[in-house]
Amino acid sequence: MSDAFAARAAQWDAHPVRAAIGQAFYAQVLEATASHLAGALEGKTVLDFGCGTGTLGLRLAQEHAARVIFADASPAMLDVLRGKLAGLNLPDVKVFEGGADALPLADASADLAVSLMALHHIEDAEGALRGLRKALKPGGLLLLGDLLPEDGSFHDSSPDGPSAAHNGFDPEALRALCENLGLAVLRLLPFHLVRKPDAAGAVREYPLFFLTAKAV
Repeated sequence: MSDAFAARAAQWDAHPVRAAIGQAFYAQVLEATASHLAGALEGKTVLDFGCGTGTLGLRLAQEHAARVIFADASPAMLDVLRGKLAGLNLPDVKVFEGGADALPLADASADLAVSLMALHHIEDAEGALRGLRKALKPGGLLLLGDLLPEDGSFHDSSPDGPSAAHNGFDPEALRALCENLGLAVLRLLPFHLVRKPDAAGAVREYPLFFLTAKAV
């Protein structure tokens, strides 16, 4: 299978729009875990699904002593992540290459699953969410950030980049899907607005949502 992210992996972290999304999501993750996850993140097992170059998971490991498992289907992204890890002392970190159908955790073994801007690339989004739910312990949290419904121009502005399987997600349909999978939705609200030019050069706005759900 070709790696749709191969051409961009080396420069992925340098993109200011992605950096702003990541920072906003990180702030939401800290707020959600403080409100809904018993105890500190220290020692907790965190699955960073669709981790890319690992920016979020590395912060959780370095700044909060979480035990992070990175999972992504892009070998190029994971190569960048492994380069970062080579200079760090994080013995509890694991890196797994694979898709949503082969998550690297036994059932009910993760305290937290986080995923940012990955789900809309996955054709079987329901299957991915089912896998994340299975990986969570009872009471564990799923924290998800992704696109609200858009007209397809979010990725059309980057024709040489990875394509999208979904043009965002309808909040109420996503809520119903989560609840059918045994995830009680605690919060599902917009948290960030991406501004970037479309294929014609016009600056467009794309709202992102943050979902907090608990495994029940």
